[in-house]
Amino acid sequence: QVLMIAADNASSNDTMVAELGDILPCFGGETNRTRCFLHIVNLVVKLFPREFD
Repeated sequence: QVLMIAADNASSNDTMVAELGDILPCFGGETNRTRCFLHIVNLVVKLFPREFD
């Protein structure tokens, strides 16, 4: 049984979660996905130097 998937924001992970939602009846798809918080923080931090260029 798959309860939760933790993954970054790559579009291939969106596809994987959608497919799992179709294949596994007890997996809720996007509602059972947690996007990696540290990946999101890393993306935000990388934006700051661009703002000051």
